[in-house]
Amino acid sequence: MLKHTFIHLPSIGPRRERWLWERGCLDWDRFLAAADARELARGTYNSVLPLVRQSATALAMGDTAFFGARLPTREAWRLYPNFADQALFLDIETTGLSAQYDDVTMIGAWGGGQLKLFVHGMNLEQFPAYVARFPLLVTFNGSQFDVPFLRARFPQARLDQAHVDLRFTLASLGYRGGLKAVERMLGLARNAEIQMVDGFEAVRLWHRYRQGHRAALRKLALYCVTDVVNLIELAQIAVSQKIQQLGFPGLLNVPTGERTGPVGPADLADALDACLAGA
Repeated sequence: MLKHTFIHLPSIGPRRERWLWERGCLDWDRFLAAADARELARGTYNSVLPLVRQSATALAMGDTAFFGARLPTREAWRLYPNFADQALFLDIETTGLSAQYDDVTMIGAWGGGQLKLFVHGMNLEQFPAYVARFPLLVTFNGSQFDVPFLRARFPQARLDQAHVDLRFTLASLGYRGGLKAVERMLGLARNAEIQMVDGFEAVRLWHRYRQGHRAALRKLALYCVTDVVNLIELAQIAVSQKIQQLGFPGLLNVPTGERTGPVGPADLADALDACLAGA
């Protein structure tokens, strides 16, 4: 998707990008060729030629930060088809809503084909080294909640990666509301054990665990891990629909959403047990 993208360039928005596509500039190579042939207005496009060349280099080097800094937030989804296999899907649980006063209790993550769980008092301090490996973050409302919390908790951690916040991508497609509401709209399943768990109940589960109820920790972890696993499917749905909505006049690679490991509702509990055993 990225090589067909021009809206990260100065003075080029959706209409001008479409204008370029309609005139045969379907990717950066054809844009540069058209510029060399003087088929484009020199005053309008010559100034962005260096950035087009830099874009090709950045994509070849896997430099997501280059695009993350230039793409409008609403268009960050365009990173996903190229970097889905390097993305870290992320969700956190906390003791409250204030990044300044409350603490992170649990972090669920899916990256590199593996499910990971980081728990306060067990292995939470391992998270900064882990997150640094991934060039792309994928969350639901993470730009407003998860990432600010993590920055407050781990001020030295690398959290400047390009970021696809699916809340805004899905809202642009008409799927508005919280994560669970969006999941219901799209038919995503949840384990019956956590059907009634929400953010407030997640806080109560953590306090119950701290009072000695080990089963509460397992239920909280199942809730957190389910959020993460469902993000993978939501990303596939959102990006596929955004590509269709874009109306690009040609074939585009759509991420397949293929993944390895136990991620279905039936075997999610087994994956959870493995995570807690290694925590």
